[in-house]
Amino acid sequence: MRFDVPATSARRVRQLVETTNTRAAVHGLTGYQLDFSAPFLADYKDPYDGRIVGQRPTVTVTIFGEIPHHSGWTVVARLDHDEEGETLLSLFPGLPEQLAAEASAQRMTANVCHGCNIARHRTATYLARHDSGEYRQLGTTCVEPYTGLPIKGLEALWRFGKLKDSDWDDSEGGFPDDLRVPVVEVLRVTAAIVAQEGRFYSRSEQWAKSPTADGVEAYFFSRKAPMEWRADIDAEPDATATAAAVREWAVQGYGSLNDYRHKVGQLAKAETVDPRHLPTLVSAIAGWHRDQEQAAAERAARNSKPQGTKGERLTVTATVTTVIELEERHYGYHAQRRRLVKFQDPEGNVYVWFSSAANVPDKDDEVQLTGTVKDHSTYGEVTQTVLTRCRVAERELAAA
Repeated sequence: MRFDVPATSARRVRQLVETTNTRAAVHGLTGYQLDFSAPFLADYKDPYDGRIVGQRPTVTVTIFGEIPHHSGWTVVARLDHDEEGETLLSLFPGLPEQLAAEASAQRMTANVCHGCNIARHRTATYLARHDSGEYRQLGTTCVEPYTGLPIKGLEALWRFGKLKDSDWDDSEGGFPDDLRVPVVEVLRVTAAIVAQEGRFYSRSEQWAKSPTADGVEAYFFSRKAPMEWRADIDAEPDATATAAAVREWAVQGYGSLNDYRHKVGQLAKAETVDPRHLPTLVSAIAGWHRDQEQAAAERAARNSKPQGTKGERLTVTATVTTVIELEERHYGYHAQRRRLVKFQDPEGNVYVWFSSAANVPDKDDEVQLTGTVKDHSTYGEVTQTVLTRCRVAERELAAA
């Protein structure tokens, strides 16, 4: 017999086989041997809707040995008879296919025993086969006298047939604790949701929008999630390519001194991920987008040109790219806070403001910037327009 069970159930299988073998030995029958394969990942289907949700560590169980045989006789099947005259046939565990087919084709009659030939109501009889090909239907008390095989020992070994069809899942209606989800699928679903919602939403923004991680968890684990919504996620055209790029970016952070980049890289380089780590893996797309935007801004900044003339008052729409704290200036007992704020307009032109204002915009804010041109400078290979006496008005982010 060969069948698969969750790797976490291997110990239970071993205990059941050992207990069964012990019972069989009491009645003079040789027990079976047991072998487990190396663990492997097998698809897990949600029993409620048949979806492949993830994968589970699984082992293949092999139970092998000889079918009890004495004086040419083998008990090949058990026949359970109900009150309505129906007969349910259960083959002896591990019966060869040819012999199983032959036994199943035999004509069977309720209440018949070819051993004692006594007609009476029986709830169960057994089908015995001789090496000559002869079949006999025997009552429970006639099996041992007729074949020399102990019925209680046979019934003990019959338990092996139930092992194959047993439910080894202890999740009680939920998802198994050892369930794992393919990394590529998590990132694909994440990329699709972000594409449809316009951007990544963190858990800190849940007051305004459902977090992206919640959507990903719903795709895999919510039994109430509409199938049409899942279909829309699966149909997102660029999600697979984006997921591959995000995974490559994340893996590059493995071994980084930055704890977050290292953790994300560790998760991304594996084939599967524990569901409890989904939010961390999902957040990788936000970091990838930031790097993409920063790289695009740096490429655009190389084309930055001086804007306006000294003394001219400019008003531009720009995005805050950098906010750096500078050393405070002290006037007696008074300390003046100073910050370097950089902006970039849609054409890639870079503006610099050395601010002593109490409040400045945050990085990534899109603002309307008004200031007086103080100078034009070069930082690295980037031309910058230095502004002074700036006024900043925040703008709402444009809808994606």
